[in-house]
Amino acid sequence: MKKLYFYPLTFLLAFIFVSQSMARTLLVETFSTQDAGGLPGGWKSRKNKMTEQARYIYKVVVEGGNAFLFAHSRGDAIQIGKEIKVDLKKYPILTWKWKVDKLCDGGDERYKKTGDSAAAIYVVFPTWKKWNPKAIKYVWSASSLPLGFKTKSPYASNTKIIILRNKSSLMHRWVKEEVNVLDDYKYFFGKRLKDVKLIGIMTDSDNTKTEAIASYDDIMFLSPTR
Repeated sequence: MKKLYFYPLTFLLAFIFVSQSMARTLLVETFSTQDAGGLPGGWKSRKNKMTEQARYIYKVVVEGGNAFLFAHSRGDAIQIGKEIKVDLKKYPILTWKWKVDKLCDGGDERYKKTGDSAAAIYVVFPTWKKWNPKAIKYVWSASSLPLGFKTKSPYASNTKIIILRNKSSLMHRWVKEEVNVLDDYKYFFGKRLKDVKLIGIMTDSDNTKTEAIASYDDIMFLSPTR
């Protein structure tokens, strides 16, 4: 009789484990093979014209059965984003994978004339200033700024920047990042917490007039393990 109960119990435990794992994950994007060769579904720029231009910079690529976003900037600066509402009290942690194959030489996020990033993930929060929303920008910098360095965008004072990788970081391979957006939000903006409204991606090289190549994958929010 014991054997009759073993398999149902194993199945139940596996189901509970999977359910708990799903409950602590809020998926933003893993990219789909169905979008290969074009922009990922649900991602766009602020204006239709810019979205059309973005198609020349960003496209979904499939390698070894895995789909990811490939970005190649040739002196361009166009961000794409996906709207998603996230309660940071429930899902404070953001993770993703990225790799850089070419840095925008001379890029330094502190100054307008060099304000390019080889790869960047934006977390955007709503404010009454639609033209200047609060945002945290996590970057793979082409500069030698130290990892963890914090500054603000020279173009938008409400956009705060954190350097996660720099020109000395190992390129041409996938790197997984994990950041606590809730902690970073409190550091930059205080305790009046807003829900996330959009996740953005940008690889740009317009200021340095160079090229930058990067890839992105598996973007998701996590709740803390207990």
